[in-house]
Amino acid sequence: MKKIFYSLILIIFFIITSPLLAQTESSGLTWPQGLGFANRLEYSYNVEDETEILENWLNLDYSFGMFSAGLRFEVFQPNDPDPSISRGKENYAGIDFKYFKADIGERNEGLEIIGGNYYTLFGRGMVLKSYEDRAIRIDNNLLGLKVAGKYAGFVLTGLSGSAANANNERLDIIHAADLEYRGWKPLKAGLSVASNLPASNDAARTTLASLRLLPSFWDIDIYGEYTAKFNEDIKQNIFNGSESIVGQGIYGNLNFYFGSLSLLGEYKYYDNIAFTSQDGTIFYNTPPSVRLEYTYVLPNRHPSPLNQANEQGFQIAAGYDLSEDTYLTGAYTQTKSLPSSSYYQKVNQINIPISTQLEEIYVTGQQDWSESLTTILAFAYNEELATNTKNITPILESRFYLGEVNTIKVVLEHQHVTDRSTTEEYYSDVLNIEYLRSPSFSIAVVAEVQTKEPEPDRTVRKFWGFVQAGYKIGRHSDISLLVGTRQAGNICIGGVCRYEPAFQGVELKLLTRL
Repeated sequence: MKKIFYSLILIIFFIITSPLLAQTESSGLTWPQGLGFANRLEYSYNVEDETEILENWLNLDYSFGMFSAGLRFEVFQPNDPDPSISRGKENYAGIDFKYFKADIGERNEGLEIIGGNYYTLFGRGMVLKSYEDRAIRIDNNLLGLKVAGKYAGFVLTGLSGSAANANNERLDIIHAADLEYRGWKPLKAGLSVASNLPASNDAARTTLASLRLLPSFWDIDIYGEYTAKFNEDIKQNIFNGSESIVGQGIYGNLNFYFGSLSLLGEYKYYDNIAFTSQDGTIFYNTPPSVRLEYTYVLPNRHPSPLNQANEQGFQIAAGYDLSEDTYLTGAYTQTKSLPSSSYYQKVNQINIPISTQLEEIYVTGQQDWSESLTTILAFAYNEELATNTKNITPILESRFYLGEVNTIKVVLEHQHVTDRSTTEEYYSDVLNIEYLRSPSFSIAVVAEVQTKEPEPDRTVRKFWGFVQAGYKIGRHSDISLLVGTRQAGNICIGGVCRYEPAFQGVELKLLTRL
């Protein structure tokens, strides 16, 4: 009860103070120039297992001339019990992110120096991607020094830092550099290299290097990148010195626009390029997943996680405007494992035939009947090996616009699932009714039913449902409240997935930005 009491005190404090902070302009008060404030509070109470989780992130940033600094104060009282999320921070309160930055010179020709915690991205993440995404609980920020210089269209970045592992320990050190040329619009290019120094002196360093080209002409944009992986231990112990590299990756992207037609093509070949810490709990690189990401519930229910070491595949997508009121889109995605000749199989000394990991088809059609009514029809077909299921999902969405402020959205999803391991078939249905009063208020009622027949003439149905309301407090604060039950499932963004257990209770989220 003491934890719940403290949690409620903190929640009430932010609910009371957020409107006061957000209304400083209307009340005539002046927010200090150069000071930035962002606070995100998440609280949930699961009545089924009496689990309480409270997490709060408070960001303060201050800039003065060429200098800026900031910190993030985190409070978990208690935090999520999942060790992949908690990262050793049980009932934790402290400053885990802080930095100091100096911007010297002009915007296009100057020097940027950052000391402390920072994020960075080289190209599309083939070699290095340090980022935070709280929805999937990824935070592989680096603690160290980063320097970036710009001159005559060139951008040179060098860094050294260490990321926190699952126990919130920073053991391995990574050094990286990136050189990019942006001075000629028809063709941009870049070179990247990153190398990690394991905490153990007995292990050899792993190095990734890449070359990327970005030609752009007419209505065509192209991105291509090649990555090679080096590790002396693998080279000598597995290949007896006969191979110069121990992994390679290729990613290509093409966008083409012609009138009402848009085309997208993506290709990937990721052969043993997973770039991790020595204990395997930190991924330094996250290349493009080349997967579809849906805005609906059921198509996301059976995801296929990204594997940086053993994937090849492609995606093609097209969009076409039949008229000002009719839009069509379609996409096809396929991902397979690598052949026995791959570095991945040779390094792991296995011989496994190629298998299809993921196959997806997704088509949508949108018709604007009038200023007051829009209808969207969607169809998703998905086969994936992680859960060994085949999924067929038709979707109907209608939007009713009641003037410029009020909107009612109704979404009906139906999914037929075939479990290929057991040959079992079952159905899921989701009904989502949402009312939006722009920009201040929204409320949604979501109901889901799953129908199974484990034995002939024996039907089993499970129900979930919740109500979620959102409200904008003043100009800078948003609060949302969810009450009800939610089925267990995976949350995936960019091929990185997190399992979300079943929930029955109350969730509160409050976001304030100034």
